[in-house]
Order: sequence, then structure tokens, then C-alpha cells
Amino acid sequence: MRSLSSVFPPELISRWRQVLSASVDDKTHGNYGAGLLRFTHFCDLHGIPEELRMPASESLLSIFISSYGAGNVAASTVSTWLAGLQLWHAVNFAPWHGAALLSRTRKGVSKLAPSSSRRPPRDPVSFNHMKVLRASLDLSNTRDSAIWAVASTAWRDCARLGELLVDSADSFDPSRHVTRNCPKKRGTAANNHKFVGFKVPWTKTKHSAGDWINSTETFDDVDAVSALEHHLVVNSDVPEDAPLFAYSTHTGWTHLTRSDFMHHCNEVWLAAGMGAINGHGFRIGGATHLLLQGVDPWVVMKQGRWSSAAFLVYWRNVEEILPLFIGDSWDTFTSLKDSVARIARL
Repeated sequence: MRSLSSVFPPELISRWRQVLSASVDDKTHGNYGAGLLRFTHFCDLHGIPEELRMPASESLLSIFISSYGAGNVAASTVSTWLAGLQLWHAVNFAPWHGAALLSRTRKGVSKLAPSSSRRPPRDPVSFNHMKVLRASLDLSNTRDSAIWAVASTAWRDCARLGELLVDSADSFDPSRHVTRNCPKKRGTAANNHKFVGFKVPWTKTKHSAGDWINSTETFDDVDAVSALEHHLVVNSDVPEDAPLFAYSTHTGWTHLTRSDFMHHCNEVWLAAGMGAINGHGFRIGGATHLLLQGVDPWVVMKQGRWSSAAFLVYWRNVEEILPLFIGDSWDTFTSLKDSVARIARL
């Protein structure tokens, strides 16, 4: 800091630190803070002098994760701790000494992770879940219409709930959350299926560049296009600069938050004896349903806006999906051989 201050004015240095800190979002800051807290506790417990904590030596970092991580938590948790410590060093312009020794220690932590720390794959929201939810809703009700529009969009379009809903009324930020006056595209494809797309201003992968979420008319009980259009009509009194899935009330309008939405969905499913599901189950279930319907995996990848084959980790019902595509390929291959054989006999 002294070296930088001799060259740059304090306001430039302060701005740089703010930008470094902004490289991760608020939720990640919270997760990183947990690692910093544990590291500080570890150093206090063992009397590590302040001057040795930053920059932390590779051996100190390795002993820390060996003591607090190995056999206690998942490898991903330790990775989050270290990422937080690395950012802490960066914001304070301290060198980061993590290298081969720390990498090898992290591999050991991963090998020793308790089985209880490995979270089982999250359950998908199935077509049946969606039908049960729909049957419980009154689409003449403004709140129910908003809930159904979110559920249909998240499931059919493999969207993240964080792209559609706010965490709380106080957290609403038009630069981060989609509003009613967001850019939209409507039309009819060559196969007579209507479509509607809307642009969200912020996504997990594209950040402030935003991205388009696209719905296609499906002519069934879970039609995201009709669900969204119906919501926009029923809740037409909501201001254009309000969240896209806000709904009208007797006193004006209110936000539909992610927790309220999931609470209602799980309340319905628990009452039906189906069990509670995590919010990410909409994205997982939507992708799985498309694959089970025979939609090309690359089309599913585009629908969910995955930029790599990482979306394969979202596949559920693999025992049905793989035979579907492999069987179709085999049937096509056999037909091709028969066709070639017939031509040869002519």
C-alpha cells in the first residue's frame, strides 16, 4: 500500500479495491466470509502472528485446510474457503502463495471428504409435478397467475429462478432483475407454434450483458407462452417498471419473491404426497423432460443457455434418456443399411 500510495492518489487505489471486491456477487461474498472467519479462528487458536497471516504461506494454507477441512467438509467447501482467502489477499494487494503443495493438499482433502458431505443429486420437477401445481391454482387470481407463469417459464425454458424472481422487495434492482417493460419478442414459427422471448438484464454466466429467455407454445397443460401472456393481462395494473412477475393486490401491487414462490409450490406438492423440491429442480426437470420427449441434446443445451456440455450434470432419468437416443440412432442406422442394400439389388 505504501508503494502504491507513492505513485497513485488514494481515490484511485480505493476505487481499484472496490472493483476487485465487485468481482463476486453479494451471496458469494457471504460464502467467502465464512472461509475467512474459519481461517482467522484457526490462526487465533494456534497463535499464528498477524504478520504471517497475510501473505499466508503455502504451508499455512495447507495446514489450515488439512485441519479444518479434511474429513469434515466437502471439497467444494474448502475450495470456497480458499477462493475467499485469495480474494482477501487480492483486495489487500498481498501475493498469493498457493501452488503445487496446496493443490496436492486439496486433492487429499477431496479424497477424505465424508460421504455425508456429498449432496445427492437434486430431484427434478416432473411433468406430473407441474400438472398437480396447475390443478391447485386459480388463474383468475392475480397471485396464482404470477406463480403459474414463473413455474411454466422456469420449467419449460430451463431457466434459473434467480433470473425471474427477486429474493425480497428490498433487493429489487432493475439492473439485475427483469421488469415488465423488458425487451420482448413475439411471433409464430413456420410450424405454427407461437413463441415469446424476453430479455433478462443479468445472468449468472453473462452478467450485465443479460440474455434472452425463450418460450415455445406446446398446446398442453404446461404451456409457458399462454401462462406468461395470461399473467401479463391479469396483472396489467402493475407498473411497467415493476418486476416482470409482480402481481396486483387490493392496495396496489407486490413482489413475488423466490421464497414465497417455492413455499407455495412445496406446500402443494407436500399435500399431494410428492415431497419438497429445491428451486433448481425446475431447471433440472425442464431439461430432463425435453430430453425424454426426444428433443436433440444440443437444442436442450441452447434452450437452457448452457455454454458447454456442463449441462449434462443436470440429466435425470438417464436410464430412459440414453436408450431413447441410442435406440433411435440404431433404428436409423439399420434403415440406412436396408436402403443401401435395396439400391445395390436394383
